[in-house]
Amino acid sequence: MLARMNVQPLGLWQEFHNDMQNWFSAANSQLDSSARWLPHVDIIEQSDHYLLTADLPGVDRKDIEIVFADRALTLKGERHNNSAGEQPGYKRIERHDGCFQRTFRLPDNINAENISAKNNNGVLEVHIPKQAKAQKKIAIQ
Repeated sequence: MLARMNVQPLGLWQEFHNDMQNWFSAANSQLDSSARWLPHVDIIEQSDHYLLTADLPGVDRKDIEIVFADRALTLKGERHNNSAGEQPGYKRIERHDGCFQRTFRLPDNINAENISAKNNNGVLEVHIPKQAKAQKKIAIQ
């Protein structure tokens, strides 16, 4: 069964642009691309809020920064895996460590003052409330 999607072409283009920016910044900031990683993120729209969930296993909450500015929510952080590659016997290393940064463009109706976040068992949840759009009835004279 196919899931029904609310497709907004300009929104898809902006998402593509953000993903490309994240990819290029990751590639340019370090020569060793294996030291960079991008957490997987889901964004769910509800009637009164957006819920962003990010998989951040092994990332301490003190190493996570969330910034909202100019309609963009940015997640930054770093995962430390000090033992990887330093101990004899490692045959395969697939769990990346290092810095990450993801930026997501959000609509105009965000209540920035009440954005909250919690980290539970390696899953970061960012609750992004919507604010009601201003509406005024105009009297005709």
